[in-house]
Amino acid sequence: MTAKTRRRTVKDPISTAWKYSTRLTAAELADIVTPVRACLAAAAAGVATELQHLVLNTQTILAMEIERTRIVRGLAGHIAQAQTALESWELRATASGAWLPAALEFAEQDALATFVDLHEFQLQQLSAGEIHRASQRMIARAQSAGGQVVHVAQELLSTAQQQKQGVSA
Repeated sequence: MTAKTRRRTVKDPISTAWKYSTRLTAAELADIVTPVRACLAAAAAGVATELQHLVLNTQTILAMEIERTRIVRGLAGHIAQAQTALESWELRATASGAWLPAALEFAEQDALATFVDLHEFQLQQLSAGEIHRASQRMIARAQSAGGQVVHVAQELLSTAQQQKQGVSA
């Protein structure tokens, strides 16, 4: 009976329960989805920047991470179609060696629009804590693979704002 036992520290159980049982409010959901829809609109118009492509790609990775949690399942096929659309769009946009805005083809636009709608549904089903956990796992996977994590202000997602600030994508 001399074996040491670890004491587990428990965080405030009320705040922990609150975090993992509350869903996002409409405003919080809009904070996530509105920039994604703006990036999709820029892509459909053929004026999207590389940063806007990155935002859409990141959302597909997050959606796949949520799919892995098995909380909301059955969207893997749609997510894969969106990722394929993003890859082919990126190949066209970077064909010259640098990013040049390229318009989405109809099938790509359809796949991405469907994905954004389904991803919004996916986010509506999760608690704030579950979204946070999925985001942290996504970030950890990217960093362990040698990738970088970049936090982008919503203002930088506007094509006009990027051109005004001289941000090249």
